[in-house]
Amino acid sequence: MNAMAYSTALSQGISILLYVHTYTEKNCLNYLSTKVISEQLNIPVPTTVKVIRNLNNAKLTMAKEGAKGGILLAQPLSEITMLDVFLAVEPGKDLFKIHTDVTLQGQDVDDVKQKVIHHLEGAEIAMQNYLKDIRLTDLLHEEKKG
Repeated sequence: MNAMAYSTALSQGISILLYVHTYTEKNCLNYLSTKVISEQLNIPVPTTVKVIRNLNNAKLTMAKEGAKGGILLAQPLSEITMLDVFLAVEPGKDLFKIHTDVTLQGQDVDDVKQKVIHHLEGAEIAMQNYLKDIRLTDLLHEEKKG
């Protein structure tokens, strides 16, 4: 069994949303370019584009093309949870990749495999329940306190 199968896209998506919120609020700008986001967050442009595409598809951001284009938040930051971002950037991926291709056979082996799958699925559900209770604004407020 492999360890966690997720990429860095979750933390990148969160960073992008927090940066867009903070920058556009502070500077009264509507749209922030992908190039600026990429440079300021030190995320390669192709990766930034991919993450933003996923955020757009999930309707967390809106994009505008052209010289004055870029992205902006599609909803208030206070309404976006870490689970929303997770589901946007890791669509349809299981948390755990499970090794089940074993030579051993029999009911005992099948029972163990099913128990492993059951417990790992439970861990994934617990993680999702945890993430749905954290709003991105909570992250900003925690940083200011620290």
